[in-house]
Amino acid sequence: MGKPLLMILLLTLLATLVPSPVRASVVLDRLEASVNANIILLSDVRRFRQTLGLRQQLDPLFAGTAVAAHGASATDSEITAFLVEERMISQQFTATDAEVEQQINEIQANNHIDRNALKSAIGEQGYSFNDYFEMIRASISKRNLLGREIETKVRISDDDVKNYFYNHYAKDTATPVGYRLSIITVTPKNYKSPAAAKDVAVRAHKEAQSGESFEEVAKRVSDGPTASSGGDLGVVSSDQMSAAIREQAKKLKIGEISEVFGDAKSGFSFIKLVDLKAADSERLDKMKEEIKAQLVSTEYQHQLQLWLERQRQTAFVHMAGQPSIPGQ
Repeated sequence: MGKPLLMILLLTLLATLVPSPVRASVVLDRLEASVNANIILLSDVRRFRQTLGLRQQLDPLFAGTAVAAHGASATDSEITAFLVEERMISQQFTATDAEVEQQINEIQANNHIDRNALKSAIGEQGYSFNDYFEMIRASISKRNLLGREIETKVRISDDDVKNYFYNHYAKDTATPVGYRLSIITVTPKNYKSPAAAKDVAVRAHKEAQSGESFEEVAKRVSDGPTASSGGDLGVVSSDQMSAAIREQAKKLKIGEISEVFGDAKSGFSFIKLVDLKAADSERLDKMKEEIKAQLVSTEYQHQLQLWLERQRQTAFVHMAGQPSIPGQ
């Protein structure tokens, strides 16, 4: 074989080994995770960073996440975890192109602009229309999740608001708090033995905890002085309670029932916190809506995490560098 021909063959071989510019750009990307065979690449993470501001405007589930808290300083792993959850949502609540178009048309109508004006406004913020389109798709999926799976499970009552207020705002103040309590007491002297009396108290406790009316259980079982009124102690301050009752009352939220406490000498009792009263109720009224909004937001995040955890039990999630097993 002549040298010229050998040189041509060597150059041809080298050309196949050296990546072209196109190949090089592919090599620079890498797999970060996959969700049910839907892959997440490093380029997706980078794109996420570039469109962070757009997501802050459009993503209904962005607030309260680790990525939202850390912003531009969020790590690649935090962003990847966020995208994994987003893919799980989009796979369960798929938003079609037609739905996205309808949403964008409504946005245009509400703002009295056409498509070109919308694209121009998006471009001025440094984003492409495709970025906007896909973000709208993700937001539709997440709103569908909220409407169908989360909202029905979020219920914040006035008692929840009171509990939060007294445990976070009034707990360490000098303002006296009044506890409205009900009590059931079983006295050993009325039974064969202290053990028999405690058994009666424990059974009554289970009945009250299982949903039977506390008042009815008290009338039937309690032999304390308030039995005929369903165990109602009225509103009492901490100073007016015995040490044992005070210890239990301070552990409770409105509507909760304490554990059985006491001994053969004092009798076996348990209490229910019916309500809380305080001199700073005016402050509570002013903060009520703020506290309720905070509790709703927290409960939304809680219910969302429960939903995502259920999805992880059946989803096939693979994170780069970790074993490929379901639920991981």
